[in-house]
Amino acid sequence: MLKVIALMRLRRDILRENAKKIYEEEHVPLVMQLMPMIRDYRRNYLDLGVSEIQEDHHSDFDVITELWFAQEEDRNSFLNRMRSGDEGRRLRKDSQRFLQAGTTRMFLVQESITKSATRY
Repeated sequence: MLKVIALMRLRRDILRENAKKIYEEEHVPLVMQLMPMIRDYRRNYLDLGVSEIQEDHHSDFDVITELWFAQEEDRNSFLNRMRSGDEGRRLRKDSQRFLQAGTTRMFLVQESITKSATRY
């Protein structure tokens, strides 16, 4: 499967939990309605209360979004619709309710999966 990752920054002028609620309960269903080629769609919210991992845990993003596609045609269709389609315009407009405009960065990635949790 092919994967796209997006790094996103939540708006600072609304409560984090409210932004997350808008994303999960309203935006995600809209994405799935407009972009049926997405095979799997996951959001990972940074745990801002955890500082044990690194001393300076400041980040320029709050959410790591993962999108999977079954084939290259599906991924390309998604990217084209996001760039210039009505679907992309609708999603960008809707995301302004909870994301800081102009801060999202998208990456095409090659995922490596470890088949076993066994330590080496």
